[in-house]
Amino acid sequence: MQFRFGSMFLAALIAIVALAGCEAGRDMMTDMMPSTDTGMTDAMDMVSSTDTEMADMMDMMSSMDTDMADMEAVPVKLVWLVNYPVGGKADYLAWIAAVAPTLLAPEELNRVASYDNARGESPHRLVEFEFDSYVDAATYLSRPDVAAVFEALPDQSSEVSTHVFAQRSADYSKDENPSRTVKLVYLVDYPLGGKDAYLQWIASVAPSLQAPEEVKRIASYDNLHGASPHRFVEFEFESVAEAHSYLEREEVRAVNTELPNQSSRVSQLLFEQRPDYNE
Repeated sequence: MQFRFGSMFLAALIAIVALAGCEAGRDMMTDMMPSTDTGMTDAMDMVSSTDTEMADMMDMMSSMDTDMADMEAVPVKLVWLVNYPVGGKADYLAWIAAVAPTLLAPEELNRVASYDNARGESPHRLVEFEFDSYVDAATYLSRPDVAAVFEALPDQSSEVSTHVFAQRSADYSKDENPSRTVKLVYLVDYPLGGKDAYLQWIASVAPSLQAPEEVKRIASYDNLHGASPHRFVEFEFESVAEAHSYLEREEVRAVNTELPNQSSRVSQLLFEQRPDYNE
């Protein structure tokens, strides 16, 4: 089945922002941008949902339990997970080079960075857009020139999903603000009714994960719409070699072995930064 993120769907989302005014952050954001159904497995199985309808999305947004004051204060990460077209990576990157100035220009955007999968797996590419708040993210997506890029994205890739995550402040404290060259990402679904137990386990293992010198920063995020994946966790390193060394540590291996038992679904991805959005 072929599915395109149509202009009417995107326009409807942008209209919600316009109608909501100062409450735009509460009422608008895509949690899924489906594209061609290419049968991607593993991580993309976890994040793909080509059957999502507008009514489903509205139900999902109305169920959010984050109040507006929190949404205005919590950092937000908008994530693309992309597969390059077969034989079309160069064309995709040429298109990105053409639209990058448009994506970088808005003042509400703090940072955008792209990464290639260091293992050559699916998804091939991670792109992160970082904002101070959900309202800033909604403002960004409501800009017609930015919206046009988002609308064109599925036509430039073989499959893409987009997600919105709000940063959690309590899970990890390590942040040495490195160059962010390499990123180890975990996409996690909480067990049914077991989120609190999962977070208690994380609190118990966080010191072991933060202690090794290889890892420079750890941050965790919850899916703002409560959809899958529920959780996005990033571990940042200065090289792929450091990431591999970190993963070989006994205490880290022990946590990774236990992680599937503490969650309902988990995927581990390793990405290396690209220069697409360097200003």
